Amino acid sequence: MLKTAMIFGSNMVIQRQKEFKVWGTGIPGKPISGTLQGKRTEVAEGDIQEDGSWMLIFPPLEAERNVELIITDGSETLSYSNISVGEVWLAGGQSNMEYYLRFDAEKESILEGEMNPDIRFFDFPKISFEGQLEEHDYSRFGLWRGCTKEDLAYFSAVGYYFADNLHKKLDIPIGIVGCNWGGTPACAWMDPVYLKDNEGKAWLESYEAAIKDLNVEEYKAEFLANPINDRSDPFRDEMANRMMFPGFSREELVEFIQKMLTDEQGEMYFSQPGPYWEKRPGGLYETMLKKLAPYPVRGVIWYQGESDDEKSELYGTVFSKLIECWRDLWNDKLPFLFVQLAPFGEWVNNFPELRKQQELVSKTIPDTWMISSSDVGIEWDIHPKHKKPVGTRLALLARGHIYGENIMCDPPEFLSAVRVPGGIEVNFQHADGLHVKGDKVNALSIIYPDGTEWAPTEVSVIKDQLWIKGEFPEQIKISFARLGYYEVNLYNKLDNPLKPFEVIV
Repeated sequence: MLKTAMIFGSNMVIQRQKEFKVWGTGIPGKPISGTLQGKRTEVAEGDIQEDGSWMLIFPPLEAERNVELIITDGSETLSYSNISVGEVWLAGGQSNMEYYLRFDAEKESILEGEMNPDIRFFDFPKISFEGQLEEHDYSRFGLWRGCTKEDLAYFSAVGYYFADNLHKKLDIPIGIVGCNWGGTPACAWMDPVYLKDNEGKAWLESYEAAIKDLNVEEYKAEFLANPINDRSDPFRDEMANRMMFPGFSREELVEFIQKMLTDEQGEMYFSQPGPYWEKRPGGLYETMLKKLAPYPVRGVIWYQGESDDEKSELYGTVFSKLIECWRDLWNDKLPFLFVQLAPFGEWVNNFPELRKQQELVSKTIPDTWMISSSDVGIEWDIHPKHKKPVGTRLALLARGHIYGENIMCDPPEFLSAVRVPGGIEVNFQHADGLHVKGDKVNALSIIYPDGTEWAPTEVSVIKDQLWIKGEFPEQIKISFARLGYYEVNLYNKLDNPLKPFEVIV
C-alpha cells in the first residue's frame, strides 16, 4: 500500500526556498515518482528500502498557492491539493505552547473575525509509545487545518498569533507545525545520547532509578487502563478545560490539587514512570518529533521549561543540547525563538533560576533569541490567558532576525550600571522609547550588603535610562524581576517588557 508520512496532506504548507522532502512507504521493489507544480522526481527501484520506505526530493519553490502534489507507484496514486508554499515554523514545548486558541482571553475577536486562508496549522497527535495511534481515535490530529471557526479552536494560540503577525508583514502563506505536550521536561524531546556526557545525565539517572524495580507487564496494563492516557480528544475533560479558561481562583486550585493528591482515584490523574511515560528521557523525541523530520521548516518557536523546575540549574545545558539535537536531526541550523517563563509564584520555587538559564542559552547558542513574557503572568496560575503578546513578540524576533526587517525586535535588557552624583544610572539596550506604565517602577529592589532589601521610591526614566536616586553604600545589589512572581511595567516603544536582571554596583 502506497502511503506518505502523516505530515503530508491536502492543505499543507511547504517551506519555500528549501528542498522539499516527501517520504513514506510502499511495496518493496516498486519505483515511486512524484510531481509537484510541474516538477517531476522519482525514487529508483534500488533506492527503495527493504521495508518499502522511500523519499522523494523536490527542488525549492518560491511562495505560491493552489499547488498539487501527485505521488504514484504505477498502480496506486496519492493526490494532495490546495497546497501552499510559504513559511513553515515548528511550534514545540509544553502546555503554554499547546494552549488552544479556544481558551485564549482574546479568542472572540479571532473566532468572530475574518478568516485568513493563508494561515494553516498541523498538530501531531500525542503519542507516547509505538502502537498508541491504533489504540484510540486520533482523527482530530494529524491533519492540516485552516482558519475556520471550527478549526481555529484547535490552533495553538501562540502559534496563531505568531503566524498572523508574520502574515501581515510577509503576505505569503504561513504554516505552523505543532509538536508539544503539557507537563513535559525538555529531556523528553531529545535523543538521550545528547545528555550522557554532561550534567544533563542527572535526568537519565533519575528515570533509571524510578523504574529500577518496575514490573513492566503490570505497568503496561495499568497505563492502558488509565483513561488519562487517552489523549485523542483534548477537550473531553471539562475540569481541564475550565482550568485553562477562565482558570481557577487560588482557592479553587488548592482544592483541586488537594483532591487529586488525596482522592482514591487521584492517581488516575498522573501517568507513572515507565516505558510508556510521556516524560521519560527521549520518549517524545522517538514517538513524535522524529516522525516530523526532515519536513522542511524555517525554524522553531519554543515555549517550555516549567517542568524542568526540579533540576532548574541544569536547564541551560539540557536546552542547549536539545537545540543541537534538533539541528542534527534536520541537518539544518534551525533558528530557535523561545519564551522566557512568565511570572508565577505558586507550587514551584525555581523559576528565577530557570529564567537565568534561558537567558544563558540566548547568549551562548548561535541563532537563538528570547522574548520576555514578564507582563502576562498570573501569580497562582501557570497558564497565562493572554497569548497574543507572546505570539506577537516571537514574530517580531522572526521579522528582525530571520527576515531582515529593520525593527527593534528584542526586549530591553540590562547593559550597565554606574554610580553618578546623587544615585545610580542603569543603561539598557533595545530600550528606545523606554517608559513606565503606571506611577512607579515595579519589581525593582535594592539589596544592601547585610541582606536588607528596600524598594527605591525615587526612580525615573530619562533618555531610555533608569535613574535611581539616593546615597548608597558600596557593593549594593540592584535586583529587577528576580522573583517567582512579579509585575513588570517597564517597556520599550514596541511594548516589549524589560527582562529580569541583577547586578552589584
